[in-house]
Amino acid sequence: MDTRLLRTLLVLARTGSFTATAAELHLVQSTVTSQVKALERHLGARLFDRLPSGARLTEAGRQAVEHAREVLTSEQRLRDAVRGSTAVEGDVRIAAPESMCAYRLPQRIADVALRWPGISVHLSPAGTRQALAGVRNGTLDLALVLEDSLVAAGLKVTAIGVEPIELVSAPGVVLDERYFLLEEGCSYSDRFVRELSATPSITRFGSIEAVRSCVVAGLGWTVLPRVAVAEQLDAGTLHRVRELPDSTLFLVTDPRRTPTAAVRAVAAALN
Repeated sequence: MDTRLLRTLLVLARTGSFTATAAELHLVQSTVTSQVKALERHLGARLFDRLPSGARLTEAGRQAVEHAREVLTSEQRLRDAVRGSTAVEGDVRIAAPESMCAYRLPQRIADVALRWPGISVHLSPAGTRQALAGVRNGTLDLALVLEDSLVAAGLKVTAIGVEPIELVSAPGVVLDERYFLLEEGCSYSDRFVRELSATPSITRFGSIEAVRSCVVAGLGWTVLPRVAVAEQLDAGTLHRVRELPDSTLFLVTDPRRTPTAAVRAVAAALN
């Protein structure tokens, strides 16, 4: 079987879009369509439902994705073994909190690309629960998680740093009656809510930009990593109400899986 078909399968499963898959793989859309049809013919099953909202995996497709990852990982290990340690290449899938994706990881990933041009890092934002599930089921090679402490049965958890957390508001906003926080599952936001003595108005958003914009406009207070508000604190559009306890940054891997050379290289760069 042509493993290029399996790579197309995995990208389409992740993006849900033939157009996005073609762009990521540097193909024309008709080639992606032909590859998916060829794989379906070879396996004798329909792998995707073509819906107006995009391509959605069938049950057969979900099974194919699980095994395709194993095949491609084995292929990469074979290449690593034959070519030796100097050949560091392949895909590495990472999930991390949005603040890490936006502020901490881009330079690290750029450094990896400069040193090992053959590594392709696929980065996606995720909360703790989603990240741990991804490592367990093999959809992720690595996960970065911000928590006070972390125990994950069956997974290897390594503390690699701390993230300072700030309670901030716009200048002159003195009443803490309304908060704009990241959606549930954000560890430092959830911790802050648990420790509130009163029950103020809380609005949850899925992006740091939305939260920060509301607070800069004077609509309330928020809790965010210092790195996400450093520019606004320096400019005076936000001010620090008080520092909150740091969150610990954990690197999570699955010890049951032998990492490829590319995964080992990226893990070392993050650590």
